[in-house]
Parts: sequence; C-alpha cells; structure tokens
Amino acid sequence: MARKRQGENLHRRKKKKSGGKTAVLAVVLIVVLVAALALVGAMVVGKTSTIHPNMVIGGIDIGGMTVSEAEKALTAAGWETQGDAEVSVTLPGDYKITVTSEEAGLKTSSREAAEAAYAYGHSGNILNDLKAYFRCITGKATAADVLSSANAEGIRAKVEAALTEYDAFLKQGYRVDIEKAKLELVKGGESVRVDADELCGLIVKAFEVKATTVDYTATVDAAESVDFKKIHDEVYTEAVEAKYDAETKKVTESAVGVDFDVEKAQKLWDAAEPGDTVAVPLEITKPKYTSEQLNKMLFHDKLGAQTTVYRSSSEGRATNVELSAAKINGVVLNPGEVFSYNDVVGKRTAEAGFKLAGAYAGGKVVQEIGGGICQTSSTLYCAALFANLEITRRDCHMFAVGYVPWGMDATVSWGGPEFKFKNNREFPIKIVAKTENRELTIEIWGTDVDGSYVEMTNSVSTVYDKKYPKVAVGTRAVTYRNVYDKDGNLLSRTKEDVSVYNYHPEDIKWPSPSPSATPKPTAKPTAKPTSQPTAQPTHTPAATVTPTDTLAP
Repeated sequence: MARKRQGENLHRRKKKKSGGKTAVLAVVLIVVLVAALALVGAMVVGKTSTIHPNMVIGGIDIGGMTVSEAEKALTAAGWETQGDAEVSVTLPGDYKITVTSEEAGLKTSSREAAEAAYAYGHSGNILNDLKAYFRCITGKATAADVLSSANAEGIRAKVEAALTEYDAFLKQGYRVDIEKAKLELVKGGESVRVDADELCGLIVKAFEVKATTVDYTATVDAAESVDFKKIHDEVYTEAVEAKYDAETKKVTESAVGVDFDVEKAQKLWDAAEPGDTVAVPLEITKPKYTSEQLNKMLFHDKLGAQTTVYRSSSEGRATNVELSAAKINGVVLNPGEVFSYNDVVGKRTAEAGFKLAGAYAGGKVVQEIGGGICQTSSTLYCAALFANLEITRRDCHMFAVGYVPWGMDATVSWGGPEFKFKNNREFPIKIVAKTENRELTIEIWGTDVDGSYVEMTNSVSTVYDKKYPKVAVGTRAVTYRNVYDKDGNLLSRTKEDVSVYNYHPEDIKWPSPSPSATPKPTAKPTAKPTSQPTAQPTHTPAATVTPTDTLAP
C-alpha cells in the first residue's frame, strides 16, 4: 500500500510538471503571435498612403488624408500665414535667447507641413512607426512632435550658437550698451552654467503648449571681486566730432564719449546677489553728427551763386579770369576757417601763367600782369553774400565796374587790398568755379539746414565835391543783406557795406572857367564789413546777375 501511494504521488508530480511546461509554452506562443501581429501591423501602418488618424496641425484635422489632400486643406485654412510664434528665455545678465517657429521647424509651407505629417509614422523604422501610430490613435501626437521632427536640429543649432555668444559675453566680464547708456555685469558670471539639453527640451515643450517664454534657472556660484578702475580705463573714451579732412578729402571718424562713476559702480555691485545683472549708468556724449550722417549732408546744397560775363575781354584778361577761377575751384572751408583770396590764388606772375591785361593803378587803367582777376574775386564775393557767409575783409574799386551790381565788387592786389570771408556755418562749404563761353559762374555748396535765403539790395546816390557842391565826382552805394526764412518772411536786414566809386577825371564836369588847380574828388570812405545777422539762413538767389561786361579789372 505504501509503494502504491508513492507511485501515485510520483505520477501526480510528473503530470503537474508537464502541465506547467504547457502553460509557459502557450504564453510564449501568445507573445510571439502578438509580436508577429504587431510587426505585421507596424509594417502595414508604416506603408499606408494616408496620414495617421487624429493628426491635427494648427487646428486643422488632416488625419486620413493623402499628402496632396492635406496640402490643399492646409492652404485653404491659411496655413501659410501661421507659425510666426517665437519662444524666448532670459539668462543671467539679461541675455535673451529667442527661437522662432521657423528655426524650430514649425514655420513651413503647406506642402512641407503635409509631408511632415505623413512622415510621422512612415519613417521605415518599424518600432518607431508603431509608437507613432499608437500616439496618433490615442490622440497624444502633437503638432510640435510632428513638425519639430522635420527640423529637429533647428532649436539645438540656435541655442548652441546663442550660448557660444553668451560664453563670450561672460568671459568679457561686462557689456557696454550705448543706446541704453549702461554698463552691464553679471555678478558671478564667471561661474554661470547652462544645461543646453535641458534648455532645448524646455523650448520644444514651450512650442508644444504655445508658450512664449521659458523659465530657466542657471547655476551660479559665489561671485569674485571686480576691478572697476580697470574697466573704466578700458571703457572710457572722449567724444570726437566728424570733420571733413581737406587733405584726404574724406570725413574723419566720429566717436561716442563714454564714462561712468567708479565709486557708484562698486556700490551697485556690492548690493547685488550672485546671478543678478548689475547695471551701471553710463555718461554718453554723442557727436552732433556721425561720420555717416556728415557724409550724407556734405556739400548737398547750393547755398549761393553768381554769374558774370567777360565776352569782350582781351585774351590776356580772359586767361587771368579763368586761371584765378581754376585756383579757387574745389577749395573747402571747415566751420570757422577763413578764405584768403591772395593766399589761395597766389602772387600773379608770368611764371604762374598770368598775362598782361588792363588793371587800375594810381587812378588809371594800365597794363599789368594778372589784370582782370578782380572779376573773379567780385563774383566770389557775391556768391559768399548769397550763401550768408561772414565777410571779414573787402574793399571796393576806386572806379565802378560793370560786371556786378553797385556795392558788390571786391578789389584785390598782391600785398593788399585783400578779400577774405569766414565759414561761419555749421557744416563745411566748397567753392565751385566754372568758366564756359566767356561766362564765370561761382557757386558755394554746403548744407542747407533751414531753407532760408539771402537777397541783396542797395541804395545808390551821387557824391558831390565839397568845394563845388554842384559838381558830381562819384557814386555812393550802400548794400543791405536781407535774410528770409523758407516761407519768405524777413528774418533780418543788415547794412552790409558802404562803397564809394570815383568818376574818371574826364567824366567830371568842373565849373567854367575852370579853377586854377583841378580839385580832387571827395575821398571814398574806408570800406568795413558790418556785423552779420544772428540767423544763418542760406539760399541760392532766384536769378544770377549778369550785367554788361566792361574792361574794368
């Protein structure tokens, strides 16, 4: 009986062991079957011609559509105008990194978006396609998953490039912001650490939930001390105004003046916590005009002009007019500089190319080297008046000339008299002298700041001999400078100068019988320039004056 029971127990153990093996085998077979079915399913869904279900992009459900159908649906819904979002994160030092939807792969054409949607779950990787399919059918696939995968490296590339610049900023130790007038430092900036992987993940998530900013806290250790005196020496600069260099014929470089209070900067630093941005106020002194601005305004406007003629002049006189005009052509005066006619034209000699021509000397017309150059100085004088420039030295002729109006001539001679004027304007001026068809035109170019202009008027009267009050011996002309604003309103009227011209002896009609000794005409007063109006308007006269040509010097 005992043996029988032992045999029965052994039989039961064998039967139980055989049943366990069968169960395990069944489970394995089921798992294999499921895996096979999943594999087949994955292969099937990975090769379908339509986008997986529940695919929603920009609020547009394109699930179950072909790429072409999805493209049309996205276009019809205005997809091309969507996707202009951006996500930004601010790091210590107020350093902002911004990633646009285009950089994140979210700004695409309708065709690109449709193709990206189809590619999600149709990559050819069976396991990844199966996961993507299940995310779609469960409604967990998002537009960020789909579209960022089309350009997954976009965010990473932007972040890494920005962090490279950020590292350079931290190594510099400070940043100068001229526009905001502040010097910025990060307290503890030398120890700031940023996890690029974490930051990229947060930005991807922000696009997914349509957030515009990311909250990220960088790791910052205790701060080291800062030598603000050293920084001051590196930052400090004096303001430099842009000017025209007559030698190089170029505008010099301007510079912004930068300064700050070292003691105040130290106090701000001491009060800050590690990771804080310390903003030290800067004292910024900007030049009135930058080099770029001055280049644009330089010699932009014709400020004054005058034309005179010398058609009846001899060849010698014509040569002298043209040669002297060529010598003053292109001369540039910076603000405050004075033009000297004799200095610029030089001594009139045959070696310099000047010819014999008629000139006034000792009250007579004589042949002299350089005769006729007074026409150039007089024409220039008129142009300077119309440009509203300050005349510092001018003398009228002993006898009247016919190429400019009364009181608007300027006689010159080597050693004196002299003609000078000053550039009392804000910008450089340039003299442009042209001769063509026996006409001399002199223009002054500069920068018209307000559109105002000058008109010249005169008052002309006869001068009589003191001993013989009825005998006319000359002409007196008083000139006035009238300055108008751009709308034609008179700003100022100033007496410019007084000019007295003697009659030629043969033109004076003395009483009969003639006096035993020929009286001398009344001496002309010394011509002195008057003070200039306070306003600085300028304008080219409406019409240049071209009076009758004479042989007068």
